[in-house]
Amino acid sequence: MKKILSILLVMLFSGMMTSVLAKDNEIITPQSQLQKRQYQTRSYENVSKAVIMKAVLNVLQDEGFIVNNANSILGFISGVKEFSPKDKTIDIEKEFGTKKDMYGVVVAAIESTANVTEYGKEIKVRINFKRKRLNVYGNAKQIEEITDEEYYQNFFSKVDKAIFLQKQKV
Repeated sequence: MKKILSILLVMLFSGMMTSVLAKDNEIITPQSQLQKRQYQTRSYENVSKAVIMKAVLNVLQDEGFIVNNANSILGFISGVKEFSPKDKTIDIEKEFGTKKDMYGVVVAAIESTANVTEYGKEIKVRINFKRKRLNVYGNAKQIEEITDEEYYQNFFSKVDKAIFLQKQKV
């Protein structure tokens, strides 16, 4: 009896440790850091760091981001894309990726940070995106990391095209 009780307690504890979060009737399991890095990172060969940095900058600007900081020595780029929930010309749900209530939100923003690092002949680009909703005082009402793999795939697809165009001197 004690053995069965011990097994049940271990199973219960294990279930709590690998908790599953419920959000909007969806079951979401937390991602590990390794899982996030896999879809946030792309490797390039036979391309210079300068070309890749320029491609990432071009794609961010093409997507409407204002680049706040770029450092070619560190391989660091950061930018922000802001939306007004009241702007009727923008589908805020589509652009911002949410169906959540925007009550009290004055500005919705997506922030990006990119890291371009050389590893011998290979260059790795890691980028992450975060959504923020700001109230009238400029304080964050909600902050969430973008964890949609397709969002990152679309971004890297555009970077691939930008690198191709740069190589063609277009």
